Amino acid sequence: MRIPGVMLVGTDTEVGKTFVACRLIEQWVSQCARVGAYKPVASGALSQEGSDANLLWLASGRLGTLKQVNPQSFVAPLAPPMAAELEGREVDDDRIVAGAVAWESECDFLVVEGAGGLMSPISWKMTNASLAQKLQLPLILVASNKLGVVSQVLTTLTAARALQLRIKYVVLNESRAASSTLEPSVDSPYGADFSVGSNYRLLKKFLDEQWPDPPKIIRLAFGQSKMDAPIRIEELIGNAPT
Repeated sequence: MRIPGVMLVGTDTEVGKTFVACRLIEQWVSQCARVGAYKPVASGALSQEGSDANLLWLASGRLGTLKQVNPQSFVAPLAPPMAAELEGREVDDDRIVAGAVAWESECDFLVVEGAGGLMSPISWKMTNASLAQKLQLPLILVASNKLGVVSQVLTTLTAARALQLRIKYVVLNESRAASSTLEPSVDSPYGADFSVGSNYRLLKKFLDEQWPDPPKIIRLAFGQSKMDAPIRIEELIGNAPT
């Protein structure tokens, strides 16, 4: 693409990608940037009003049209090719890329939100990773801060490096408050997840000492909308996959 941008992917589904994308778009729009939002394929939305695409569009200040934000949408909460199949349809691969390119004359910076994890299929032929390769965009990895997240992040970083994709930032999103005790939790039969308070330190130390040119790790605390450090557009421009 001829315009700079970034693509958000997750370690899994339901890790907060849309929430993080919206907060970043709002931050950059407030700095007077024309930021486009693009969700090439979506599934699991029963209405436009409650869809991820609509949230992204509102965060951008309604730049473009909702159809430009999300050209292909399916109802079933399944991987897009399976959701499309239930409707007697098929995800259009050419349209996925063309929809991103169409933003070149509409914005100064494009935020692309993938569907699911880095290697999640978005069509019968494409994954989020292959889309990032085609668009030549750097990545922001969003991960749910919970027990096991360190392995999930390292696995995704390893896959990205093998595919020559550059993950610039990892956002640890706290979907629940950090716990400092082992008191029983209604959310887990094994007790509270007190790894929430230590995952950042473990991941950062491991990456700093073991990983060449590690990504920056940003934290988004439970119940907050502002990250503990800014992600600036200028740090993403010119940092496409190498």
